Amino acid sequence: MSLTDIEKILSKKIGVDCNIIGSRKIAKAVENRCSACSISDLKTYLKLLQTSPEEFTELVEQIVVPETYFFRDRKSFDFLINFVKTQWLTKSSHGTLRLLSVPCSTGEEPYSIAIALMEAGLSTSQFRIDAIDISKQAIAKAQQGIYGKNSFRGEVLVDRKRYFQQTAEKYEISPSVRNAVNFKEGNLINTFLNVQLKYDVIFCRNLLIYLEDSACTEVLKTLNRLLLPNGLLFVGAAETAKVPSNLFTSIRQPFTAYRKKAEGTISKSLHHPPIENRQVENIGGAKKQNSQTKKVSSETYSISYSLSSTPTLPEKPIKNTLSLPTIPSDSVSEPSWKETQLSIPENSLSLELAKQLADGGHIEAAIKHCNDYLEQISSTNAQAYTLLGTLYQAKANYIQAEAFFRKTLYLNPNDYEALIHLALLKEHRGDLVGASILRERIQKLQQKF
Repeated sequence: MSLTDIEKILSKKIGVDCNIIGSRKIAKAVENRCSACSISDLKTYLKLLQTSPEEFTELVEQIVVPETYFFRDRKSFDFLINFVKTQWLTKSSHGTLRLLSVPCSTGEEPYSIAIALMEAGLSTSQFRIDAIDISKQAIAKAQQGIYGKNSFRGEVLVDRKRYFQQTAEKYEISPSVRNAVNFKEGNLINTFLNVQLKYDVIFCRNLLIYLEDSACTEVLKTLNRLLLPNGLLFVGAAETAKVPSNLFTSIRQPFTAYRKKAEGTISKSLHHPPIENRQVENIGGAKKQNSQTKKVSSETYSISYSLSSTPTLPEKPIKNTLSLPTIPSDSVSEPSWKETQLSIPENSLSLELAKQLADGGHIEAAIKHCNDYLEQISSTNAQAYTLLGTLYQAKANYIQAEAFFRKTLYLNPNDYEALIHLALLKEHRGDLVGASILRERIQKLQQKF
């Protein structure tokens, strides 16, 4: 028995991609649960996990990511307010606007939606918000509706005093906002199997990034079924390329909003072809050979860049094959990084040391250092994920590289370097639609400076 068996159960039941969550985090969660259950070996714990729904729920609580705050990605809420004022009120002022927030985490998102709708001029009788999350603990906190300062670290959209009551050092959501949201524990994959309810607007942000492709396909089918024709779908900044164009039309302002097409079905090829994923065991070495090149038959962009610099996007597409840096496949084993002269002590956990290791050609040591940094110092450092993406890209492990760049955008939607790397990777595999969307976001960022 091994941790892999437990990861398979998690993937099967909730669709999570354990490579994205990270084996270290899952191992730590299992360790915590074994300790809580007074179990000393994985085999015994696996049997418990297979027979106890309660224990499975407890393990899920350990691995969910409750990273949220009020009005996260403000542009989504600005667009929602504008939609209500200019479109919905002019057509359905006597109806009820139905919205779904899934996953809703600890409630900041659905409450933000309610406040935004009230700011748009709707009374709470004109809309209804359903909020679903797999975490029982998150739902309990959401229903309590009491939040600390960390939940208000986003852009200020409204006067907090109008919708919250201060209690000691925290803030409690007002009863009118609380009553506008219906919270329920559930899993999007199976909660809506027999539900005939239709929604005008669905917020499904930062879920797709954590799912395996098969689960992602099922979720998108469910979202498509739950949305009314021309209904709105909001996804996370790192998930735009996962939304199929045969079902949804991208709304370029904001880039994370989509409108359901009136007609359309899921095609068999919902996701783009997988990136060539060449694993390399031996890194570095004295021998030099030309890097291998993956050829793309469609129009792509000719690029080149190094680990230590941010790549740039050419202004126009050209007919060419595209090369991404790889490590020679016949290289000898990586030399010991301890032989390298470093300006930072080797026992120091810092991203600067990881960068020095990477620049010195010690890719595996740099990867380990980044992982240690994320586990011991800061698990939400966007720069660490960007560096990991770059390191895996140098190894030609493009699937893992994309995953880390998406994590960066999950934490910081406007991370310029991650956007460029991700756009180039999508062009590399021929996903020109996804690359074009990212490209427009990059251009918008450039205009700000």
